[in-house]
Amino acid sequence: MQLRSRNPADAPLIDPGFLVDAADMPRLVHGVRVARQLAKTPPLSELALRELLPAPDVAGDSSAQLEAMVRQKARTYFHPVGTCRMGPAADAGAVVDRRGRVHGVDGLYVVDASIMPTIPAANTNLPTLMLAERCSAWLGKYEGN
Repeated sequence: MQLRSRNPADAPLIDPGFLVDAADMPRLVHGVRVARQLAKTPPLSELALRELLPAPDVAGDSSAQLEAMVRQKARTYFHPVGTCRMGPAADAGAVVDRRGRVHGVDGLYVVDASIMPTIPAANTNLPTLMLAERCSAWLGKYEGN
């Protein structure tokens, strides 16, 4: 990520690095194949009326067509987490400890979805509320409340 300009109102330039690693494409194509197979298996096949992506006419073994679809459709997950990942101070990728305290900065806490070390399997709303409740309770104890 980098700044677009000196104007703080301008959105930053963000390159999510999709398909940069050589292992990305084979994994995503495999995931598409598995999802297609699952959709053809009862009871899911009774609910899935038609295939939307990649498309029914794309052969399951056509790597070139599946790769083209992945390149066209790869997008970010709309519930990003982990930009201030929780973990021990010895972990170079961790920003906060298990209570939201920023490593190396006294009195600074981060308490939101950014401290989740991984994306939850469900919507991020409830886990974020849980983090806020738990960390605010700890913070109240530290502040003498």
